Amino acid sequence: MTKPSTVPSRRRSLRLSALAAVVAAGALLAGNVNSAEAVPPEVISRWDNEIVHSNSLSPGFSGLLGTGAYTITAKLYAENTGASAINYLCTIGTGPNSDGDITEVTLAPHSRHSIFLNVVHNYPSTGPLSFACTKPAGAPQVLMRQVKITAVKVNTLDNQPFG
Repeated sequence: MTKPSTVPSRRRSLRLSALAAVVAAGALLAGNVNSAEAVPPEVISRWDNEIVHSNSLSPGFSGLLGTGAYTITAKLYAENTGASAINYLCTIGTGPNSDGDITEVTLAPHSRHSIFLNVVHNYPSTGPLSFACTKPAGAPQVLMRQVKITAVKVNTLDNQPFG
């Protein structure tokens, strides 16, 4: 007579324990130990797979976000179509004299470069979100590819400098 194995029940117990740990960690990371208090995040995203940047200011993005705390990212890769280097500057902003981010790169001739921007902001009321890139007048055309801008409304925001 063979003895029944207890290994499957141990594996199941380990899987259930691991699942419980993941759920608990998710609640702590969300800043809410009580799941009844948690509000699911809202995600707002805009994209364009190719924007032709001919003038000094790119065709950018501007819109409004509702009241609340957000983490906002923008990413793209910029492709220099010309034979001379370009100083390329991209910005994301939440209004005049407010939170924002800047990334500046030098695009070598016939090259591409990844650009990533991030900002967190608490809008006390509906407010602006803008994104654009600039290059010197007369500089070669830049193809802005795989442009993605995503705002995630979060439950709480703690935005402090290092130190």
